[in-house]
Amino acid sequence: MFIHHVNGIDWLVITAFEELKTLFIEEAGTIPACFSTTSELSLIDQARRTFGVLPSLSGVITDVGTFQREDHDEDLPPLLACLVEGRGRVFIYHDGFVAFVDDEQTFITRMG
Repeated sequence: MFIHHVNGIDWLVITAFEELKTLFIEEAGTIPACFSTTSELSLIDQARRTFGVLPSLSGVITDVGTFQREDHDEDLPPLLACLVEGRGRVFIYHDGFVAFVDDEQTFITRMG
């Protein structure tokens, strides 16, 4: 694991092998520049402002960020994760799946 700093947010890149840093960043995709600690908006609202309407997907996010879906044979472990004080957590998975988790809701979507 290592930290990748973007727009005032420390993103945890989740990998067991130091030599795979670049591979994991590429697999997870570019960290969306819309996320910033300077914005007054929630992380979900920051994403909606940038990407427009985000389709809602069903599934469960575990305490460690694993994305579980009924229509998927395998669970998706997060490739990138961040925690923004007072605004919740974001988990980014392979193929653009993203989960936003805060005290009030969990919102799962896919960003293209």
